[in-house]
Amino acid sequence: MTKLIINADDFGYSNGVNYGIIDAHKYGMVTSATLMVTMPGVSHAVSLMRENPLLAVGLHLNISLGAPLTTGKTLVGDDGNFIKPHKLKEGYKYDFEELKAECCAQYNKFVELTGKNPSHIDSHLATHEKIDEMKEASSILAEKKGIPLRSIPLKHTKHVEFIQHRTFGAKPGLDYIIDNLDNIIKHDFVEIMCHPAYVDAYLMENSSYNTQRLGELEFLLAKDLPEKLKAKGMVLTNYYEAVYRSRRVGPCSLFDSPWPKQI
Repeated sequence: MTKLIINADDFGYSNGVNYGIIDAHKYGMVTSATLMVTMPGVSHAVSLMRENPLLAVGLHLNISLGAPLTTGKTLVGDDGNFIKPHKLKEGYKYDFEELKAECCAQYNKFVELTGKNPSHIDSHLATHEKIDEMKEASSILAEKKGIPLRSIPLKHTKHVEFIQHRTFGAKPGLDYIIDNLDNIIKHDFVEIMCHPAYVDAYLMENSSYNTQRLGELEFLLAKDLPEKLKAKGMVLTNYYEAVYRSRRVGPCSLFDSPWPKQI
């Protein structure tokens, strides 16, 4: 039996994104979401989160869009905003202490806003997989707090196979799921990433993946999807239920309980 986590990234990005995620949870297959605490829709997302307590919510670390919570000089460009990954110069290096401080600040903001630990951690545009310093910082944070980190094996959590369209060389969207169900059910625990949303002005202005999110929402709301997954022996779950191993709820401190230095 495959335990399936369907996680909606970008919760808090904008109100349109938030409404799409909540509808995909209430009327579709989304069991989990990851919250961007630095984005303009975060307060709206938290209010919706409280109205929908069965939605597990993790932390979507962000060093790619908007402004940071801290003042690290290597995190931002001349405009004071994060540098988008595709605009980083070859060989660009973040200051690890600045990156660590920003990750810690975003975690603390999550706890402050929601009153709970994130169900898990991932990152916007997968920077925790693509940028070495970010991988180390997010891994240390996840280890310290005893929570899962998407696609990164950690000693304290069960392995969850992370799957997206690139896993199967498919086009963006979610149609690949149906085409690859027999491969997906080979794993005990699986996370599938999605980006459902209703399109609003902020999303159109800031993301090239905008109207495509409506297609993902339609897929997740399809009435025959639950039957197709159930027929393959899949059970919907989230990180809290499937693999969560909480060590300590509360803010992380760079001073009272410092992270290990960079290796």
